[in-house]
Amino acid sequence: MRTSLRLVLVMIFTLCSDLALAQNVSDPRALITDIYKTYTAENDVPGHSDVYSKQLEALVDADLKAREPGDSGSIDWDVFVNGNAWEVSKLAITLVSKSATRAQVRARFFNFKEQQDQLFDLIVEDGRWVIDDVRATQKGHRWTMSKILTHAPDAFPDEKK
Repeated sequence: MRTSLRLVLVMIFTLCSDLALAQNVSDPRALITDIYKTYTAENDVPGHSDVYSKQLEALVDADLKAREPGDSGSIDWDVFVNGNAWEVSKLAITLVSKSATRAQVRARFFNFKEQQDQLFDLIVEDGRWVIDDVRATQKGHRWTMSKILTHAPDAFPDEKK
């Protein structure tokens, strides 16, 4: 009797876990939409924490630890708006691709009067979508966040050498 009760409880727990995972990872656009909502509201400081993958967070942390006192690190702008200030308008967030564990989401918008095109590589980690990389894809102003943080020579492919 106890064994069958345990089996039923394990099955219920597994089913609930699977349903929770399915709900959390059903739409990868939700993460990016939630982030940009903070830029379109009247906020002095947008709210987006704990949105990076463990790998990308480790790169950010290593970059911050390696900086000189008073320095801002390799990225001294807000990657979500591609600038230090924002006035986001005409925001369009679209799903580019999606598998069970990976997705790409594009955010196109104007920051002030400058058109922006950001591409987010997302992965499922701990049952939820997180950002594994960010790329600005606007011609002439392209960059890749992970490459900047690792000082890759092609981090800014449009930059004249």
